[in-house]
Amino acid sequence: MALVYLIVSIVCVTGFALCYKVAARYDCELRAVNLCMNIAATAVLVLTFVVNGRRFNSTVALLGLASGACTYLSTLSFFYHMRSARLAVSWTVIGLAVVFPVAASILVWHEQPSTKQWFGLGLLPVALLLLSLGGGENSE
Repeated sequence: MALVYLIVSIVCVTGFALCYKVAARYDCELRAVNLCMNIAATAVLVLTFVVNGRRFNSTVALLGLASGACTYLSTLSFFYHMRSARLAVSWTVIGLAVVFPVAASILVWHEQPSTKQWFGLGLLPVALLLLSLGGGENSE
């Protein structure tokens, strides 16, 4: 089943990137494109729950709604920075998004990261330091 989720994830992320590229090429309203992609992601999630026979849980639904709103806002921010700021900064900030699920797993579910994961988390301050020191050219 994990392979199915991996394939669905790859297809959805690829679809997201293609939608953004087409929207940018034809100068579409990116907020509307972003909203449509989030609605499509919600539809895939609901379909997954129905296929797996899962029960509705209001706590999970509220957490998903909050996560979706944060994803929508962060994607809009990313679109803005892709057009106006350095591309390297935008991609690095996207990469830093791994911190939030790891922090949640430690704080909420009391999981213990592996040595590799701790090493990766330890490199995050280095990435931030390198970002603050670097000049760089604009993405345009």
